[in-house]
Amino acid sequence: MAKQKKVAINGVEFQLQGVSPTWYLDLNDSCGMTGGKRNTAGYMDGLFKGVVIAPKEVSTEGLKYFDEMEDIETAEKLLTEIETFLRKRS
Repeated sequence: MAKQKKVAINGVEFQLQGVSPTWYLDLNDSCGMTGGKRNTAGYMDGLFKGVVIAPKEVSTEGLKYFDEMEDIETAEKLLTEIETFLRKRS
């Protein structure tokens, strides 16, 4: 079973689930995060859809969920939490 963690950001609880190193590295490469032209929005969208399992709206809508609320602060904090979570061993 993949590792999981709950984090609270700005009053919302998010449940995260681990992904394989290959999936994470492929997302980084496909979004240019390791070199080339960066697609930060695509990277965040991929992480939200691939790692967040609750609330369901975030896992299905990805970055669009935060676009509709005009909430970049929570999106950026969630990105930081996801990257830290994925890089920690357990």
